[in-house]
Amino acid sequence: MRIKFLLPMLLLLPCLLQAQDKPKRAFGDRLLLGIHYGFDEDYVGTRDNQYEVAHYTGLRAGISITRHLYAGIQSQFVRAYNFETPAQNFYMAGLWARYYLLHPAMQESSNRLGIFLESGFMMGNYAFENRNTVEYYFERSGNWYIPNVLGAEFRVWRKLTLEAGLNLYYNNGGNWDQQGFGYFSVGTNWHW
Repeated sequence: MRIKFLLPMLLLLPCLLQAQDKPKRAFGDRLLLGIHYGFDEDYVGTRDNQYEVAHYTGLRAGISITRHLYAGIQSQFVRAYNFETPAQNFYMAGLWARYYLLHPAMQESSNRLGIFLESGFMMGNYAFENRNTVEYYFERSGNWYIPNVLGAEFRVWRKLTLEAGLNLYYNNGGNWDQQGFGYFSVGTNWHW
């Protein structure tokens, strides 16, 4: 159980140590506001037979810790249904941290492309059970999630970027087939 919380901290440790060498103005120097949308669909046989659909809309706000590390709060709205159940609404909220391997929105940067890794901790009422390869969604408060995102950003304008990401969520300590989920997302970020 402790290793689940220790792993994100160990991944962020090199970034935090690097912060000691950066100028004092890096902390809180920049603001990141973002929104993304993701979609996940799966079916057995044909699309009309046994299917499941989930829509994910996420909002985030954070500040710079170092020149390449951001941290803040996030929320996510989930709308999910399958062939036997009506559409239901769920939520998740929590903390996030993002490290840019390449930062697309720095003033001195000539790169329009950015690459980032992101993780965090979220809690919500989104739950599902996998029955015969189909997910059945239900509400259960107190579920926790560890999101992991690998993404790329493209600078469209001076402070505006478009984002694409692969989102993988590990959930409640079960195995990946029963408790994990993933989706591709697209979105936009404002670096201020």
